[in-house]
Amino acid sequence: MDQALQEAAAHPGEVVTLFEDEASFYRQPSQGWLWSWLGRRQPRLRYSHGSNTVMRVVGLLDARTGAVHTWDFAKVTAARLARSFREVGGRYPNARRIYLVMDNWPVHFHPTVQAALAADPRLVVVALPTYAPWLNAIEKLWRWVKQRVVHAHPWCDDFLTFRAEVRAEFARLATGSPELRRYCGLDKIYSI
Repeated sequence: MDQALQEAAAHPGEVVTLFEDEASFYRQPSQGWLWSWLGRRQPRLRYSHGSNTVMRVVGLLDARTGAVHTWDFAKVTAARLARSFREVGGRYPNARRIYLVMDNWPVHFHPTVQAALAADPRLVVVALPTYAPWLNAIEKLWRWVKQRVVHAHPWCDDFLTFRAEVRAEFARLATGSPELRRYCGLDKIYSI
């Protein structure tokens, strides 16, 4: 992974390093301590009477710029993940090499996904060790969105609004954010 990061830093635009992962966002607000004027007495969260519908997201975080690319589905399958990987090259048309830093989720090794990766020779997979989420900077992006949008949200009865709010946060981060770069620790790797 260090080699991929160093190469991307030495050749910006030509070499890209992307952190990849999948996350789930649930329509029911997360429970946890909330700041309140009332001190220890916490505000009550409303919960929907419906099922806890989930939004699954496939995401990429550009290590140099902090740009975020996401696709959301009801369920992440090998075919949908492969389709996402096929779109990566189009987002970086001038890159001669694109490193994908990803974990060892078994779906990443499905033949359909492997065929999509092999279709673009510029894509190079950098596999992370098993059970090492702290090495994948995109894990901090998931925490960012869960803290800013999902935690104690008011849209439990309206999944479409909930999904639109999560999508809006990802759209806001699509071109990169200095604050997100700091939060994910990317500013220590690159000084743009």
